[in-house]
Amino acid sequence: MATRLEPRYRKRIPCKLTRSRSTFSGLVVDLSRRGLFVQTGAVAKAGDDVEIVIRSWNSETTIVLNTQVMWRRSVPLQLRSVVEGGLGLQICYAPEPYYVMLAEASQGSVSNRGRGA
Repeated sequence: MATRLEPRYRKRIPCKLTRSRSTFSGLVVDLSRRGLFVQTGAVAKAGDDVEIVIRSWNSETTIVLNTQVMWRRSVPLQLRSVVEGGLGLQICYAPEPYYVMLAEASQGSVSNRGRGA
């Protein structure tokens, strides 16, 4: 089992994803300094560039992340009530407010450091 390089923090943050001029809604369910997982019905393949827009939970700051799809979790329709599909994204660029938000998350959230990649 692979070990993640960065701790990930479970948070539920609504977001907007933009890929190839199409916009989708999503929900960030875990995040780290280098990546995040977004539950979404958006279809994308590994290597696609995706812009993520989130709001910091303790302010009105809008944060725009430039990311790249690393993997996709596709879930059959009959299992969607149990398991959510989504995208594993690597962060290519994040502004400073993202890292401030992440530092705040690390103080009040359980890390998932030992989970497989």
